Amino acid sequence: MEKLQLIVHTKPIRQHKVNQVPFTIGSDLDNDLVLMDTYVSSYHAAILWTQGKYWLFDIGSGVGTRIGSTLLRHQESEALKDGSLIQVGFVIIEVKLSTPIPTFRTQIFAPAAKTQLLNNQQESQPAQKLRLDALELYKSTSPFFGNTLINKISVSFLPREFIVIAGVSGGGKSTLMDALNGQRRANSGKVLVNGVNLYRHFPAFKHSIGYVPQDDIVHPELTVFEALQYAAQLRLPYATSEIRQQRIQAVLEKLQLTQRKHVSIKRLSGGQRKRVSIGVELITKPSLFFLDEATSGLDPGTELQIMELLRELANNGSTILLITHATKNVAIADFVVFLAKGGRLAYFGPPKMAFDYFKVPDFDTIYNKVERQLSPEKWEELFKGSGFHKRFVSDRQKSIPQSTVRPVAPRTNYWQQWWVLCRRNLTILLKNRMSLALMLTGAPILGGFNFLLWKSNLLDNRTGNAGQAITMLFVTVIMAVMAGALATMPEIAKETAIYRRERSAGLGVLPYLASKFHLSILLALYQSAVLLGCMVSAVTFPESALPRMYITLFLASFGSMVLGLLVSAIAPNQSVAPLLTILVLVPQVIFGGGILPVNEFQDSGKFLNQLMLTKYPFETLVTLSGLGEDVGKDPCWGKTEQQRKALSEQETTVCSCYGKNVFNQCKFPGLGTIERSALIWNDVYKARQLIGNLHKSYGEIFSINIMVSWMQMCVLISAIAILLFVFQSAKG
Repeated sequence: MEKLQLIVHTKPIRQHKVNQVPFTIGSDLDNDLVLMDTYVSSYHAAILWTQGKYWLFDIGSGVGTRIGSTLLRHQESEALKDGSLIQVGFVIIEVKLSTPIPTFRTQIFAPAAKTQLLNNQQESQPAQKLRLDALELYKSTSPFFGNTLINKISVSFLPREFIVIAGVSGGGKSTLMDALNGQRRANSGKVLVNGVNLYRHFPAFKHSIGYVPQDDIVHPELTVFEALQYAAQLRLPYATSEIRQQRIQAVLEKLQLTQRKHVSIKRLSGGQRKRVSIGVELITKPSLFFLDEATSGLDPGTELQIMELLRELANNGSTILLITHATKNVAIADFVVFLAKGGRLAYFGPPKMAFDYFKVPDFDTIYNKVERQLSPEKWEELFKGSGFHKRFVSDRQKSIPQSTVRPVAPRTNYWQQWWVLCRRNLTILLKNRMSLALMLTGAPILGGFNFLLWKSNLLDNRTGNAGQAITMLFVTVIMAVMAGALATMPEIAKETAIYRRERSAGLGVLPYLASKFHLSILLALYQSAVLLGCMVSAVTFPESALPRMYITLFLASFGSMVLGLLVSAIAPNQSVAPLLTILVLVPQVIFGGGILPVNEFQDSGKFLNQLMLTKYPFETLVTLSGLGEDVGKDPCWGKTEQQRKALSEQETTVCSCYGKNVFNQCKFPGLGTIERSALIWNDVYKARQLIGNLHKSYGEIFSINIMVSWMQMCVLISAIAILLFVFQSAKG
């Protein structure tokens, strides 16, 4: 029998000799080789000896076990060779085989033992056992002279324990929980998970942490099954479809939601909605499960069911921490943390022993006693000097493991996240019929105003009106910008709680925003097509300009949607988003250049004009409409007013829109409305006045470079997208 050595490529690199078989590999501490990796199952794989060879055997992992280019699925095996590379989760293991050693202790892998190991699949495994230790956690509102939120708290929680965090108002319960789970880190102190610093290695542990905040973390438009399905696809990206379905079914059965799985979440009761939020977290079998007020607002029966469910999860291996004000069922928990004001630890121990410690008949009386009888500092001092502190804090922390195993952060599949989010966004949109109807009918309604406002011959050389044409083009741009911004205004603000939870569970900012952009692009393609169709149906335009006008309106519509997403990201909640949107859209109208010409702005107004989304599509549409194309190319109109006045009659003959041939060679809306007389130069003077009045205000945009304008629009949209990324990153 050959000697087998495994080189585990982690930091630092570790070497393991296989002295007996079967040799198990997994994240549970009972394995021969323990790998602290998110995508390593509790009992992931095993090395066997049979037929004169070592074999790598997949016990029943969620993501499979890779050897070389071969991916082993459940119960599949492959012979090991010297130099073979094994990938378990994201950990690489190198195989080294040497010459046989006669004294090597062997164990033949019997069929009965093999069957037993085969049945030890991932679905039957408890959560990975994680211990949580807090050492001197301190947090204040500001580094200097701030109010203390939690004051040097030290506690230790072991696997399979159910802990309730209670305390008076202002005791820092949520702050302590968020410090323990890494959501809001403490200013000083340490949080250790199996001896490993959580704050330093948070990406490696975030998939092992479940967190249910006070707000629901599910979309109410989805059904229970859809919510769990999308959560499974996001949080188990490398699992097979069969394993995801097994996890979903197990969660539905555990939460007693099987009969309601095809019901929209918005139609569920409060307790059932809370169960769905818990179910989203149970998809990954979290080893550390934090719940903030998960039982608040529930009837006594539902509250008891939730508490019993959490008790069962703890019995299966998870460490459960729950913040609650409902004390009737606290005895179900193993320990209770009671906080006095200022985040001072007044008690940590079993719930029933708290009665003797505080000398009260029931748990509710503790609140009044802690708040009124002694100062928070005194309660903290009393507890530190008690036997409870020695037994449940000091003695526990003597056994904190000194882990040499450094966890490996799992690789994030951004493409998978983007695709799942795109499909989820589309599903939500199709189910929200009111929002969908507003998005689809907004552009036709706005575009329909063109038929009420403008004459079809607005650009006609004889009967048109150039001033009204300018106004029409600017109004069309405003319609595109308003329709776009209002469509995406609620998109981010309405799911802030969901985003923050998914972000902490591994969701990337880029795939999240890209999924919003994907939907925005589809809507922009539709809205710009409708607005253009209404505009060209109401007013006659050159057919050759229509494709470029469509691109221009698309950029305006999409840019405004990105702007709407930015407003949604800045808004603290969904009710504030409309007010912020109005504040953003009003300057687009005032400083866009369509109401008041840019050359009449103050310097600060001209600067703001450069930042307006409405400026560039408006100027581009004016050029594409061709209403001032001949004027823009005319050499005489290219001169200053004083230079034009100095021109002789002979010099103006080469100018098609300034000389005596203006009525024959120049195309400009409304020239035909000038009443002709016997004095040709008198008529030419009237034509110059008609053109000059508009040229003075908008002459610079009669003939601009379309490509440059498009590039400027793209740069502005990119700048807005960067700001959106910054604000959205800060939210996570």
